[in-house]
Amino acid sequence: MTPPMPDGHVTSRVIQQAAEWDAIRREWEELYTACPTAATALDHAWLRTWWRVYQPSIQAASLRVVTVWRASTLIGVCPLYSHRENRGLHGVRHLRIVSTGEAEFEETCPDYLNILSLPGEDSLCARVVWREIGRMAWDHLELLHLDASSPLLLPWVLPPNTHPFSMGACPVADLTGGFEAYLHRLSSNGRQQARRLLREGDLAGVRFEIVGIDQAADVFSDLIRLHQARWARDGQPGVFAAPRFTEFHRHLIARWLPTGRAVLARLSLHARACAVLYGFVTGSKFDFYQSGVDVTTGSLRSPGNLAHLLLMKALIERRITAYDFLRGSSSYKKRLATGERHLSGVEIWRPTLQAAAYRSVRLGRRIFRMGSRLRAAHRVRQKSGVPVL
Repeated sequence: MTPPMPDGHVTSRVIQQAAEWDAIRREWEELYTACPTAATALDHAWLRTWWRVYQPSIQAASLRVVTVWRASTLIGVCPLYSHRENRGLHGVRHLRIVSTGEAEFEETCPDYLNILSLPGEDSLCARVVWREIGRMAWDHLELLHLDASSPLLLPWVLPPNTHPFSMGACPVADLTGGFEAYLHRLSSNGRQQARRLLREGDLAGVRFEIVGIDQAADVFSDLIRLHQARWARDGQPGVFAAPRFTEFHRHLIARWLPTGRAVLARLSLHARACAVLYGFVTGSKFDFYQSGVDVTTGSLRSPGNLAHLLLMKALIERRITAYDFLRGSSSYKKRLATGERHLSGVEIWRPTLQAAAYRSVRLGRRIFRMGSRLRAAHRVRQKSGVPVL
């Protein structure tokens, strides 16, 4: 633990042990409830579950959770961790946000990462977080999938010559005013298609349900089966092929489904699941996280889109006013959305010997791969008789 750092009446503490992190769980949860920009992936349960499941797979991973206090009140947090990639000269020390940095095949893909802070304390907390980051030992800082409005990105708190970059946008459906009001926010064509899907569902006799914990195991199995079958048709493994990814979400469902923080919804036709949707509720917003859809259902043109529309109707009754599709380029998300929220990232390389060596090796590998692709294309052209200039 680093010693408290004074900032007027404010002190900071960097937590490096999981037991210390657990000791402030109640304060963290109170801060999460009070923070107007709290996102699913900043919940203590999400972060601690990720750390328990994924930390053993990350080389030399160590917590660096920045906490900011006003007397005995926790007013801000930023969940960071460090890890070392390789050893020796190329042993680069990375600093990242907890729940990022896993292997690509098993990443949890969190969105709207940020600090948590009490209202009115965001700029101060961001300044303290950056000051603590500056005191830590690292060669490479990577803060990904940040809410573009994060106080961490304020020009007057960012380190000099640091420039955030865009990481795309999350399509969002505005549900305020009810389902009919949502439909009227769509384009004329989008509204017609939505109504047609709803009529087709009624005529086909579909059954839609948001399930409780007693059905969770069966419906989660349906989600995995449908999702994996979709990707298998494209010759790819699908995220649920990764044991850690599946374990992580089983734990979240067991913890959050009984309280309504997690949602599992199933669309069935003739007693067979044809779509399962999975996501999270934070305040009055729903974050759609994952789905499994049977696209071979002949009597339904788009069981996935129909499931989204029916889930929107059901969530409106639970006073949900925003349906966030999170990031992704799928065309259906844009068709069903009425707006979008943007994400940003920050990357900093310190001028260290390790960083220079690592970046040089990485550049060399990139040039080698590019050369290999060009040589392969050259051989193909030669074999096909195409003149090579």
